[in-house]
Amino acid sequence: MKTILETTQLEFDKSDFLIDLVEHDNGQLYIEILQTIINTNKRAETIKINPSVLLDIINVLQKYQAKLPIESKLDIKYITEIDQKKIQQNYLKGVSIKNLAMLSDQKPELIEMILRNKGIEIIENILPKPKFWRNYKNRKRKWK
Repeated sequence: MKTILETTQLEFDKSDFLIDLVEHDNGQLYIEILQTIINTNKRAETIKINPSVLLDIINVLQKYQAKLPIESKLDIKYITEIDQKKIQQNYLKGVSIKNLAMLSDQKPELIEMILRNKGIEIIENILPKPKFWRNYKNRKRKWK
């Protein structure tokens, strides 16, 4: 039996990733990556990584990333960690999800997913009408 200690979800255009920190019955920790490709009938693919080799895998991936061209030929947008922090800060300052989506040229659903992954509760940023406004309307109705 395994126990999931922590989970992070990453959603992209064509696939979703669930990255779990898992503790096995014998007490050993490992990382499990589950990829689900959207709009296909294939089942999700899982990779289990032993923590002892994780640093080597990260180093290889960083080397490959350095070799990739800066501007991708594909029109796929990825929101970096810095941009995610800016979105989080602006949301906590009171900027609505709709406005954040326009500022970052993304869909509101993606902005909401980023905020949920950061552990932020999503609320509506609609200001309530002042109480005197409601009373004023009620007074007009009474006089008629």
